[in-house]
Amino acid sequence: MSGYTLVQPDCPVKLNQNECPFDVPEELKREIVDEALASNWGRYPGFVPLETKTAIGQRHGLGPEHILIGNGSNELIQSVFNTSVSQGDRVVLPAPTFTLYALVGRIAGAEIRTVHLNRDLSFDVDRLEEESAHQDVRLVVLCSPNNPTGSMIAPEDTARIAEATRGLVVVDEAYFEFGGVSCIDLLDRHPNLVITRTFSKALGAAGLRLGYLVADPAVAREIEKVKLPYNVNIISLIAARKLIAQEALIEERAALIRSERQRVFETLWDLPGILPYPSHANFVLFEAERPVSEIFHGLIERGVLIRDVSRYPMLERGMRVTIGLPEENDAFLDALQKVLAA
Repeated sequence: MSGYTLVQPDCPVKLNQNECPFDVPEELKREIVDEALASNWGRYPGFVPLETKTAIGQRHGLGPEHILIGNGSNELIQSVFNTSVSQGDRVVLPAPTFTLYALVGRIAGAEIRTVHLNRDLSFDVDRLEEESAHQDVRLVVLCSPNNPTGSMIAPEDTARIAEATRGLVVVDEAYFEFGGVSCIDLLDRHPNLVITRTFSKALGAAGLRLGYLVADPAVAREIEKVKLPYNVNIISLIAARKLIAQEALIEERAALIRSERQRVFETLWDLPGILPYPSHANFVLFEAERPVSEIFHGLIERGVLIRDVSRYPMLERGMRVTIGLPEENDAFLDALQKVLAA
């Protein structure tokens, strides 16, 4: 099989990985480092990082028994697969979506059942519900807002799928802060739901590799059995506890990105030969009449790196640009217009 790969040429403007354009504030970094320096690095972290789990749970009005912390949310998604999927079990995925899900599913020996998005890149909820109801389905994974399309599935539609399936339903909410719609409130009625979040996007801590999972306590206990012990280091646990409390800062930054996303979308909409799709995430997917490789490499020559997603199902003409700082977005739009005019 093919592994997870990424073309990564060195460009001054890097808008290809949906990273936050803002770093963790300097004063907050110093708080984290000072507390880490006062810790004993010769000892393992607490077997159960209760203080950090409690801080994350409080943000959602839940107890720590609902929370698992991971070395990035990808690790926790892998743990869900390891908990629920065996050789020959069915896993239902929309397509296109984040490629890691199918990769982990194939490693587990699962039969991957894909449900293509509608032509406008919205979720085909009826077909997802139908596929999820099959008796051999053990897992359904929904990325909302979806990577790489930016489309979102409504909580009531997620609830329909959760009711239809005997398996777990993972909702990857990595881009929640840019769309504002979550399924966490559905947990009381649908204990087979699992929600994952990340510190790599709106919280600006991709370099720390931090994520968490929210689930019914009974489900969380089962997933914890296959999660590696001591999977998150002392520094990251401290950072998670402090970052999760920065609600005002997170919202301020997310609001700026949402505003820039709209500006970029509107500018792309006015460009001849370019079709952007509405997005609820921190990126915009667009299609081009010109060959994707021509535009992609033309942007690189002008110092701008975006993501070529043309190998994804349905996206033969697709590219994805992360929303960066205003000046980075200006550099992208200027470079794209020059490429189109060449």
